[in-house]
Amino acid sequence: MIFDLLLGRNKRDPLTPNFKFFGGACARAKESLCLDILRLRYEVYCRECHFLDAEDYPDGYESDAYDASAYHVAARNEAGQVVGTVRLVFADAAGRFPFEDHCTTFAEFAFPPRVECAEVSRLVVSKGYRRRPGDTMQGVSRDFVEKGRPDAIPIDPNDPEGKHRRRISPQILMGMFRQMYLHSRNNGIHYWFAAMEKGLARSLDKMGFHYTQVGPEMDYYGPVAVYFADLRVLSRDLRESSEFLSRWFEGEPITLWLTLKTWVHYKRLAHRKS
Repeated sequence: MIFDLLLGRNKRDPLTPNFKFFGGACARAKESLCLDILRLRYEVYCRECHFLDAEDYPDGYESDAYDASAYHVAARNEAGQVVGTVRLVFADAAGRFPFEDHCTTFAEFAFPPRVECAEVSRLVVSKGYRRRPGDTMQGVSRDFVEKGRPDAIPIDPNDPEGKHRRRISPQILMGMFRQMYLHSRNNGIHYWFAAMEKGLARSLDKMGFHYTQVGPEMDYYGPVAVYFADLRVLSRDLRESSEFLSRWFEGEPITLWLTLKTWVHYKRLAHRKS
């Protein structure tokens, strides 16, 4: 067991030990996981944020025409509850993405091959993991958006989940993004689009996920703009900025020595800021 830990073979995830992440197609009539995903989206989009009219979804499941062909990701907590979800939507038969019905890109922006692209959408985290005023529906705290801090630190898996509730939500986001990235990398998807608020874009940037704004701000479930990411550049930047985060993001083994070295590094940074 000690050798597995030293060599990075420990099955406990060093960044998201309290969660499991799943990805796949959403066959609503067959999979309970899919129903849990659609129910969470209903709770956030219809009942909490009122982006969508709850009366349009009398069964309590929010879904649309893009779900059938999308790649869906879910985060489950240790109780088996779906506490976060996001999806990758691919271009339709006409080569268009959902954001193009509501947002535009700058005239000078040149689309890469659309078969190599996907849109990140329907990104939500359960209300139970958004405990503080100002937390976004993606589970990012206002303090993190405004100040930022190194959340990519290994956490102690033996501590109760509740003790880390304030740090867990960004890690739900990171875990879901890694699941989408691994699927994209293995299936020829090199570029992501997302219609999102500036605050979320800043938060993702602080986590190492660098997006570029490629369109003007418009009203699409609130004030959002189109952002664009080249996954190969993202992978390169992570590799240059943090070996720990890069290896975790790529699904590679993380040794005990690297974990301890990273933990000490961020503790020193936190001490300097205090």
